Amino acid sequence: MGVWEYGMNDTGYIALVDTSRDELRERIDEARQRFYRLARTADPQARRRGLDWSVHQVIAHVLCVARRYEALAEGRDFRRARYPRELDQINQEEMVAAMAPIPDLLDELSALEPVMDAFFDGLPDDYVGEFHCGAMVSGVVAQINWLFDLILHAEDIAQSVDVPWEIQERDMLLLLREVLEVAPAYLSAAVTPTTNICVALQIPDARPYVVHVHDDIAESRPRRPDDRPDAVLKAPASTMVRLLLQRIGPVTAALHGLRIVGGRRPWKALRLQSCFEPA
Repeated sequence: MGVWEYGMNDTGYIALVDTSRDELRERIDEARQRFYRLARTADPQARRRGLDWSVHQVIAHVLCVARRYEALAEGRDFRRARYPRELDQINQEEMVAAMAPIPDLLDELSALEPVMDAFFDGLPDDYVGEFHCGAMVSGVVAQINWLFDLILHAEDIAQSVDVPWEIQERDMLLLLREVLEVAPAYLSAAVTPTTNICVALQIPDARPYVVHVHDDIAESRPRRPDDRPDAVLKAPASTMVRLLLQRIGPVTAALHGLRIVGGRRPWKALRLQSCFEPA
């Protein structure tokens, strides 16, 4: 029950960083306990700037994500988005249908804990599942996605009620692993076939990576010796996650450690964020 995988995941994709079932189980447990404490005390009607949902609605959405895992654990399916903006519609509709008093939402979420834990622990090493937008992910990324929802939606709640909220850099490094793995499925419809942007990423404690948008596709993979990136970006994982998810822009990212440290056409780095749909 220790290491789940090393360099290559079950989809043949070499991951940004390695992890184990034990680590993910521990980090998920810590994240959901923090989520519960915050959700029980926050003003239900508060909302952070730039987010349409209130605290109450965010909590309902997190429960909806847990219900999708419950469906998988029970051998059922859930409604997947075919394209990124359809996911917004699905999330909105499911959230509205799930709305109930916050204590009831949290009680149901707590009751699903053992179901989800057993599901993750029981996934075979060669598990590959369909994500939204046609992305295929390994069991590790399926589990990281739950950590992703707990951590970033807790941050949404904390910002809504203006309380300090620290996220460990290791957690954000794991989240960045997922972001990079599913990023090709979130390529913006505005990207043209002539777009050609290659950006190398230097993230502390991670493999050197490249994101290359070209010919109407996006590649996300370890950097190769023969790569000639337009720009080389160095940043903490926490900054890169928020930048790629469009939670912050390049100026704010620069204030949080983003640096252009090389490349042939460094100005192209500023266009990378716009190549992907916000999440």
